[in-house]
Amino acid sequence: MRKALSMTLAAAAIAVGGSLAGAGTAGAAESGRSVVAGNGTVAAAVQGVSGRSICYKAHVQDIGWQNFVACNGAVAGTTGQAKNVEALNFATSGTGGLCARAHVSNIGWQAWSCVSDGQDLYIGTTGQNLPIEAVELKIGTGTVSANAHLRDVGWQGWVTSSYIQVGTTGQSRPVEAIAATV
Repeated sequence: MRKALSMTLAAAAIAVGGSLAGAGTAGAAESGRSVVAGNGTVAAAVQGVSGRSICYKAHVQDIGWQNFVACNGAVAGTTGQAKNVEALNFATSGTGGLCARAHVSNIGWQAWSCVSDGQDLYIGTTGQNLPIEAVELKIGTGTVSANAHLRDVGWQGWVTSSYIQVGTTGQSRPVEAIAATV
C-alpha cells in the first residue's frame, strides 16, 4: 500500500510538471553515451544533449562530486576502488520529468523528489559518509533503464520500465557506480 501511494504521488508530481526539451548537441560517442567535462550542473549538461536524454553525476566517498557529467549509459561513480556513491544528481530532457529517491545506509528510503525536464534533482546525502544502497527512478513518458555496480557483487544488469529500482535493501551493499539511459 505504501509503495502504491508513493508511486501515485510520484506520478501526480510528474503530471503537474512541465517539459523543457534540451537543444544543441554534445560530443556523444557513437554508442550514444557521453561524458561532459566540467563542474557545471547536470541540468546545464542535459540541455546540451540532443533528443531524449538522462544525465547524472555522482558524489563519491573520499572524492566528492566527480568532475564530469555522465549521460545516456555512461558510468558515474567508480569500480574496483571500493568507494561508495553517497549522492546523485540527475536531469532529463524529453521524458516529461523525473522522480527519484535513494535508499541510504542507516536512513532507509528517502522521500520522493520530482522535477520537470531540464531541472536538477538530487538524492542521497553529502558530508555524512552514508552510502546509497538502492535507487528508484520514474519518468513521465516512455521508459528509463539503469544498471548499478554494487560492492562485492559487480554490475547487476540493466532494468527497464517507466519505474525502476536498482541496488539492494537490507543487504548492506553500497552502490559504487551507476549508468542510466532513456
